[in-house]
Amino acid sequence: MKLKESENFVVLGLFLGAVGLLSALVLALVSDLTAPEIEKAELRSKSAALKQLKFPEFDNDPTVEKHIFDGVTFMAVRRGGKLVGIAAEAETDSGYAGKIKELVGFKTDGTILAVLITEEKETPGLGKNVCERKFKKTIFNFLKPAPKGLPANEILDQFSDKKADGKIDWRVKKDGGDFTFRTGATVTSRAVTEMTGKAAKTFAKHREEILAKFAEKAPEVTK
Repeated sequence: MKLKESENFVVLGLFLGAVGLLSALVLALVSDLTAPEIEKAELRSKSAALKQLKFPEFDNDPTVEKHIFDGVTFMAVRRGGKLVGIAAEAETDSGYAGKIKELVGFKTDGTILAVLITEEKETPGLGKNVCERKFKKTIFNFLKPAPKGLPANEILDQFSDKKADGKIDWRVKKDGGDFTFRTGATVTSRAVTEMTGKAAKTFAKHREEILAKFAEKAPEVTK
């Protein structure tokens, strides 16, 4: 007995619906199974990045001890339990290609040690040059090994030794501010400058609260 054309559509619809439901369940299961590993990988990557921020030598995991103020995450950097610096994680959606995330290393007085971009999708050769810290081979240094430490970046390095004290205009010079921008990548330069300024100004605004929070390190629990 042949099915009518209308019945064929019903059967096909039910079949496609079942396949779609099964696919959704499989994707959800895979997502649940892989989420913990993805999170662990992201934490390992962040921990590795924190070691590049020119802090004094430290022996804790800053990602464990953190507090959020005005959308910026601050992390304690310690050696032997003593606070030797503070890392901040900030982000913006104002990049040319969308979201940019960064880590900023601070001295405890709010002075910036270094800035490192940890996530971006900017245009290669333009905005990406604002964000990348990469040793570039040329005919003049081709045989030389890559220098140790954080690779230079003229845009990111101009933030070092700066802090929000009311004397700094955290905008690019094209907008009347204090910071250099890369021609052809003004949008990215602007986004990175303002994002770093937000981290610095947030630290300055909440400095006493942040230091108080990290001074309240919970004692070890004994049984």
